[in-house]
Amino acid sequence: MALYFKSDRTKPDGSFKVYDINRLKDILGHDLCSQLLFIHAMTGCDTTSRIFGVGKKSAFQKLVKGDPVLQSCANAFTIPNQTTQIIEDLGCQVMSFLFGGKHADSLETMRYNIFSKKVVSSSSFVTPERLPPTESATKLHCRRVYYQIMVWMGMEEGMDAMKWGWKLLDNRFVPLMSRMNAAPDSLLQVIHCNCSAACKTLRCSCRRYGLPCTTVCGPCQLEECDNPHNKFLPEESDDEDEQ
Repeated sequence: MALYFKSDRTKPDGSFKVYDINRLKDILGHDLCSQLLFIHAMTGCDTTSRIFGVGKKSAFQKLVKGDPVLQSCANAFTIPNQTTQIIEDLGCQVMSFLFGGKHADSLETMRYNIFSKKVVSSSSFVTPERLPPTESATKLHCRRVYYQIMVWMGMEEGMDAMKWGWKLLDNRFVPLMSRMNAAPDSLLQVIHCNCSAACKTLRCSCRRYGLPCTTVCGPCQLEECDNPHNKFLPEESDDEDEQ
């Protein structure tokens, strides 16, 4: 039976692209087709989180290039009855790879290396979302990825969703969030903004992360700054004037 998908995007001449799914399946091959489930869920679908800065196209291209470790991990996520430990370990390995790490690099090592490079090259500040996810957040994400793949494959019978990154809230499943901060408190304290509109909206990085503006911030410089988290301290006395 033939199967076709029509794109919702028009070509320059106003027509729509139509994809022959059977033809695409023959071109990609069985193995790559089965690995598409992993790439789709890992990079974000309706029930899994999107990875900031990592798109489906770049992840798919890495898979097409035939990286053996990425392919092995993708295949492992389609095997039923995997343990949470295996899924978490493989998921952290994939996350590091998607951010350009070597297979021997741990996710935490990747976070540190990327942060160091951004600090050196950045002209303003480094926001936590531009770093790879924490190991804790990645593990929960990968649990949900695996569970979703099993649902797509019709193999979720006997699986408890609450052991795979979900919790019940008001009789609804919601994602289980990581309890680990995106960055150490001491690091978050050095975030500064470069606002020119008095920090009135959440576009201000300081305001968005619940931090006060400081003298290292940009044009706002604390004067006429509307960041509600600012804490103004009384001026210290001049020791020389007191003598």
